[in-house]
Parts: sequence; structure tokens; C-alpha cells
Amino acid sequence: GNAVGFRPEHPQFSSFTPLESTSIPKINLYIPRYNRSTALRAAANAAEKQRQFTCKKRIATFMAFMTGWADFLVLQKYKFFPTMMTGNTMWLAKAFFEYRFRDVAFYVTVITAYLLGVGTFRRAELSWKNDALNGFFAPIVAGGLILSDFLTFKDPAARWIPALILSFCWAIINGVGSEVTGNLVFVVTGAFTRLSNMIVDRISRTAGRKKIQKDGIMMALSVIFGFFVGALWSVFLDQKVPQLKSCGAFGMMGVIYGTLFLWLDREELGAWWNRKDGALCDVDEYEGICE
Repeated sequence: GNAVGFRPEHPQFSSFTPLESTSIPKINLYIPRYNRSTALRAAANAAEKQRQFTCKKRIATFMAFMTGWADFLVLQKYKFFPTMMTGNTMWLAKAFFEYRFRDVAFYVTVITAYLLGVGTFRRAELSWKNDALNGFFAPIVAGGLILSDFLTFKDPAARWIPALILSFCWAIINGVGSEVTGNLVFVVTGAFTRLSNMIVDRISRTAGRKKIQKDGIMMALSVIFGFFVGALWSVFLDQKVPQLKSCGAFGMMGVIYGTLFLWLDREELGAWWNRKDGALCDVDEYEGICE
């Protein structure tokens, strides 16, 4: 019975319900196990990507240095640019306006040699990939630069043929630099443009104040620094060892480039152009990553 003066107001208190008769729903909890091997693989992949970028940045800096060295030297010796055709096109226009048709022919053939070099690089690149770098480009570039030095050694007045050889070789060198590093290592104007864009995008509300991409800014600064130091080195040699300009400097560059091409392994460096399901891809606007 109920105690005196107590009357239950709710029916659930009117009788005792055994605990055994109460239905308690089951709750399934899944607690994922910590996968040590997955974490280690992720850390290893991140470390490998950082190693690849660091190596490519060093290569970009060195190749920009070589470009700075070559540009000043060729300008002093042959009065043209082997690494970029902007200046050659301007001098072509000037020679045409002044009716200097021999110089017109010179700059037309120099630009044509550069185009042939680009075409040779592209064709070999698509056919042989890394084998083209080690077994084809290395001997062509080394032999071409050494040959240009030999021709001017035999005839100090020689200009046309050595210039064509240098223009052809630097088209290949520029192509290798772009493919290996994913960056235009021979265009300092482009590096300054990317650097300025990143800074403006970071401080501009309209651009969304984008966070500066570390890889992109480091690559741009590396190219600028490398080219500037290479130009300083070229001026220093021109002042202190002027005989190298007559014979020896391009032979040295040929040996350096040939050795570099033999050493480089683009697969080891990440093969940036081949990261998207085996298809060719393009670097992003800051030339830092492949999209």
C-alpha cells in the first residue's frame, strides 16, 4: 500500500518497474585507431615535396646565375641576346629602319636559330623525356658552346656562326630550365612581375588579401638573386680576366651545363609536368605549383 497522506500524481510512480524489464537502446561508438604507418607516409611525402622544392629552387638560382653571366658576356662580345628575343627584335627593327640589311639578316637568322632550338627541345622532350636531358641535350649544349669558343679562337672576327650556335643552344637551355624547375629561370622581368602581384594581392581588399604563397615568392626571389649575382660575376671577369671573353668563357659554360644536365634527374625532382593522372599540367600564376 501507499504511505499515509501520499497520493501519487503520476502513473509512472504508481508501481515499481523492475530494471530488467526496461529496454535500453544500444549505442555503437566507433573510435578510429591511430594508424602509425599512414601518419609516417604523410610525413615522408611532405618531407619529400619540400626536398624537391628546395632542390629545384637551388637549380633555378644556379641557372639564373648562368643566364646573367651569359647575357652580359654575349652582349659585350656579339651585340645580341642569346637567352631572350625581345632585345634582338628591337635591334632588328632599328637595323631595318636604318637600311642595314646585313644586320637585319643577322638578327633574323639569330631569332630563327632560337626557334629551331625550341622546336628541337620540344620534339625531343615529348619523345624521350629524361633520356633527352641526359643523352641528347647535354652533348649538344656542351659541344655547341665549346665550338663557338673554338671558332672565335680561330678567327677573332667571327660573329655570325658563333651567334647562331649560341642562340640555338640557349633555346635548349631555357627549355630545360623551365621543365626542370617549373619556372622561367631566364626571365627576370617575369620574376619581378610575379613578386609585385603577390605583394599587391596580399594588401589589396579587392584581391581578397591572399596569403603570399611561400613557394612562389621564394622561387621569384631566387631567380632575381641568381641573375643579379651572375651579371656581377660576368662584369667582374670582364674587368679582371678580359681574355676569357675572347676565348674560354663559353667553353667553361658548356662544360658546366653539360655536367648539370647529366646530373639532373627530373623524375627524382618530382616531374612537376606529369602530376595529374599522367597528363601534362601547367604551373600556377606564381610558377610555384602545378595545376
